[in-house]
Amino acid sequence: MGNRPRKWIPAAIAITLILVICLVAGLGYIREHYSPSKERADLYSLYQITSEQEAAVLVNNLLTEEKAMLRDGEAYLSWSYVSASLNKRIYIDQQERLLLYALPDRVVQIPEGTRLSEWTDQTGAENKDALVWYEENAVIYLSVTCIRFFTDVDFELHERPGRLYIDAPQGLYQQAAVIEDTPLRVLGGIKSEIVADLESGSQVTILDAMEEWSQVRTADGWTGYIQNKYLGPSEAVEKTSDFQEPVYTSLTRDHEICLVWHQVFDQKGNDNLEELLATAQGVNVISPTWFSLSDNEGNFTSLASESYVEAAHARGLEVWGLIDNFSSDISTYEVLSRTSSRTALIQNLTEAAIQYHLDGINIDFESVKSDTGPHFVEFIRELSVSCRNHGIVLSVDNNVPTSSTSFYDRAEQGVMADYVIIMAYDEHWRTSDAGSTSSLPFVRAGLENTLAEVPQNKVINGLPFYTRMWSFDPAAEIPEGTDPLKAEYVLESTAVGMDRARRNLEEGGAEIVWNDELSQYYGEYESDGSLYRIWLEDARSMESKLNTTASFDVGGVAFWKLGLESDEVWEKIAAYMNR
Repeated sequence: MGNRPRKWIPAAIAITLILVICLVAGLGYIREHYSPSKERADLYSLYQITSEQEAAVLVNNLLTEEKAMLRDGEAYLSWSYVSASLNKRIYIDQQERLLLYALPDRVVQIPEGTRLSEWTDQTGAENKDALVWYEENAVIYLSVTCIRFFTDVDFELHERPGRLYIDAPQGLYQQAAVIEDTPLRVLGGIKSEIVADLESGSQVTILDAMEEWSQVRTADGWTGYIQNKYLGPSEAVEKTSDFQEPVYTSLTRDHEICLVWHQVFDQKGNDNLEELLATAQGVNVISPTWFSLSDNEGNFTSLASESYVEAAHARGLEVWGLIDNFSSDISTYEVLSRTSSRTALIQNLTEAAIQYHLDGINIDFESVKSDTGPHFVEFIRELSVSCRNHGIVLSVDNNVPTSSTSFYDRAEQGVMADYVIIMAYDEHWRTSDAGSTSSLPFVRAGLENTLAEVPQNKVINGLPFYTRMWSFDPAAEIPEGTDPLKAEYVLESTAVGMDRARRNLEEGGAEIVWNDELSQYYGEYESDGSLYRIWLEDARSMESKLNTTASFDVGGVAFWKLGLESDEVWEKIAAYMNR
């Protein structure tokens, strides 16, 4: 029996091998599924960086598509990004190569090529050989030192790979200490790739605390996830800012404004002031149309008169001289897009205001196109500095807000100017479809939409003293279902005063009907082979507009133009001002 083969040995070996294989497989499974990953993240891919000359931009710790440029130890952001996201007041004159910033009492100018070493007394910049701003490949870049000087924002730059953090300048945040060496991972989970190795005792800012993991940011600029068991107790830390936000003071009056525009065509037109104001009531500001741009260098024609100002002051009226851009010989874009011509215009206006003892300047630049918008707004900023320094009231005329005129930036006007005036008329213009000059819904929308951007006490609601007479061919064949008021059917549109419009309706035998929705009388009649339609402006329609204006409690009212009103209107205006 002792020589018989042991049949159980191969079986035992097989079983042992199976157990070993299972054990190895099990350990592999455990290692694969339960053992922490030691794989390192590709940090350049993680932060979407392709070169050492650029840096990722993280706003409130979130990675953006924007890239900062690194140059001479300084980080730079594109002007387009800064204007849209951080500070729209930093302005670049691309023709005369200047960076400008309108502070309350002065306009800072930084020519292209200026280095931080020439600016260190103001900024304390460390990278003194770096440029304040530069242009490359048709993109303008601003240094973070420059941006920070004008903007209440924090920047934190880290390199290899470049990371520029843009943070809120103040507030509370949670901070904790790492209590044991541990990796910082891309995502929450031990299998996620490693971003950095955290040492015990290092401090992290907690961005998002979850059940087992927390998203944190390290002192050396890495963001990722750490297991909560490696974090000590958190504490709230208050972040403060020593940035001094500029205060743009205003010369708004402590009473409501009641302004009338006086259209002056020549020097002789200044002589009829007393006659035009003979029946006026409630007026405290008159704005004569004295100045008009005459070239692209910042010059203008003038009809200003010292005796006119003296007469107005004697009646207790302020005088706000108006300047317009109506001349076909000038380009508003050319005037406003160059610092030299813009500065000349501001200087000329200021000198005229001082010479003629004006109380204010009224800007009436109309038909401004979108490409001129940024330059127009910069003009208002810079003009406000001069007006503020010389005690001159600055008011700006604006159409009723629409999406197509948003580039006028009424919100910025509301900061820089003393008054933002709504021209709540020309609802239907001479080349448009026929309709009301200023219906009540139109006026209300103008107030609501302007007040969404401008402080109440700075808003003046401009109303019309005139009406439009629309003439049509009564024999015109208008297809069924077609609007008969379309511009293509209008023969002529003429602006007339209140008294003449009513007289024409009455002499034409029109039935005059009150329209509750528009809050106006409407009438039509035929004369000399034409059909006339009139949406009448009169004392009753004006009273409705004034009552609506009063309900918004704005800074005042204005009227275009003196001499077109009926005597009855003044009673309504006086009642409004004495309410």
